[in-house]
Amino acid sequence: MSDFVVRRWNLDHYPGDQAPPHQHHRSTEGFVVLRGRLEVLVGVERRILGPGEHVVIPAGTTHTFATVDPEGADIVAIMTPEVDELVAALHTASSDEERATIWSRYHSTVVG
Repeated sequence: MSDFVVRRWNLDHYPGDQAPPHQHHRSTEGFVVLRGRLEVLVGVERRILGPGEHVVIPAGTTHTFATVDPEGADIVAIMTPEVDELVAALHTASSDEERATIWSRYHSTVVG
């Protein structure tokens, strides 16, 4: 069993953050930009990453991300299996109540 999952995400442009600011209490996460630009919130600092740049988000750190360019961005996301399962579950949730339960189940919290 591996201790991380690597996914390529082809992100369409979306006005604002792709996810609410959140924390994964037991999981570190990383992003590498392949194409486009990605604005990443890490703690209280926002920065824009371009192709070839990366960021590592330590467990317990508030974070989110947003596409900057109208063409979107392609990124590689490196995460624990727990975070991968969280992302999949959130994409199938049908209500805010269900999403709140999912965040908690995967040891994560929405901040703010």
